[in-house]
Amino acid sequence: MYRKLLIVASLCLISSLSFAQPQKNKKADMKSAAANYKAPGSPMPALRYFRRDGVLLTNKDLNKKAPVIIMLFNPTCEHCEDEARMLEANLKSFKETTLLLMAADRMLSYIPYFVTNVKADEYPSLQIGVDSSDFINQTFLYQSLPQINIYDEQRRLVKIFTGTTPVDSFQAYIR
Repeated sequence: MYRKLLIVASLCLISSLSFAQPQKNKKADMKSAAANYKAPGSPMPALRYFRRDGVLLTNKDLNKKAPVIIMLFNPTCEHCEDEARMLEANLKSFKETTLLLMAADRMLSYIPYFVTNVKADEYPSLQIGVDSSDFINQTFLYQSLPQINIYDEQRRLVKIFTGTTPVDSFQAYIR
């Protein structure tokens, strides 16, 4: 009797061990396969950006020989307005650097308010618009606004600044 029980228990143990192979976590695998766009050196994610004039920009439209600065902002944020004014005052420093101010697509109706408050119409080279490619969700650190992401000519993330940042803090990264 004990012998039969021992045989059955052994068979159960062997079968459970053979089927207990570690299962791959598909979500974890997918996550590890996805790029971490928030780490220095990571590539810039796909960009679909509607400027305030309605023009669609993608990665292909950016100057391939110059750095890109993308300021993630909320058009109703006072800190973001202050940062935009500071950028406007220093636009001559951005001769070759592409400068994009990007808000979430749900903020589209607030863009005219922002443009008026920061007098952006006086600075046509200041590109203000909305994200339509999930760029913000992939790159935002959720620390504070504005967030300034600086990419080099190879579209690799060089530096991220959060909060109000003086232009001289990122002067070394622009041309």
